Amino acid sequence: MDNPSPVPFLGSGLGYRREISAEIFQHADEIDFVEVIADQYMYGVSSLRFLQRLRETFIVIPHGVGLSIASPGPLDETYVDLACNVSDACDSPYYSDHLCMTKTPGIDLGHLAPMWFTAELLKNTIEKVDRLQSRLGKQVVLENVTYDFEIPGADLTQEEFFGELVGTTGCGMLLDVTNLYTNSVNHGFDPLEALGRLPLDSIVQVHLAGGFWSDGVLFDGHCAPVPEEVWALFGQLVERTPVRAALLEHDARFPAIEELLSQVSRARELLHR
Repeated sequence: MDNPSPVPFLGSGLGYRREISAEIFQHADEIDFVEVIADQYMYGVSSLRFLQRLRETFIVIPHGVGLSIASPGPLDETYVDLACNVSDACDSPYYSDHLCMTKTPGIDLGHLAPMWFTAELLKNTIEKVDRLQSRLGKQVVLENVTYDFEIPGADLTQEEFFGELVGTTGCGMLLDVTNLYTNSVNHGFDPLEALGRLPLDSIVQVHLAGGFWSDGVLFDGHCAPVPEEVWALFGQLVERTPVRAALLEHDARFPAIEELLSQVSRARELLHR
């Protein structure tokens, strides 16, 4: 896809979840946009019609979890057909998913698994991103994920891989600030140094969330308030580059809507700093 349309400034949003649907609509004036999990709306005409109704109130961004763009081999064209239907129903300025694997031939991993940062896989991923953007007719925005381990024998770092991918395809980056922080804690690196190695000018959106500790490991559970360390890292990011959209993710142990909206407001203040 040549020269995708610039993504407008969206502001500060909240992940749309059915558990808090009523509260989200009640406080629509305090939420700049919502993000939906695309895979939850891929089947059935009623799901697509709901997205069309949702966009009457909000800007709606579809966020996929099953693309598996970093798996070897071609795109899953059946999945892409479904993603295109959701993207069209949302009438969104871009479509996002994760830079990871969720499938291998014949196996659905059921997990956002780490990928092998090799030159061969980079070439394959570039071809698939180009194909996907052509099918969608809009920019694809890919998210960094947490990982339990790094696959040895890589040709590139994650930051180099992202830089080559966005530079060649024109795709964007969804920087999950919480994921970056979580990986830095679990793998012992400086998140600010890693931030400086990323193609910051390609960032379209960020994610913010809170997790939990278990057996000395930090997990991105989307079930707690955003920790102060992540807010600080986000503050460093917006001082280095313009960010057009920040989204609060919360998927479990839902607090009062006022607590979520307070974090949405805090993100908005940082965006406008």
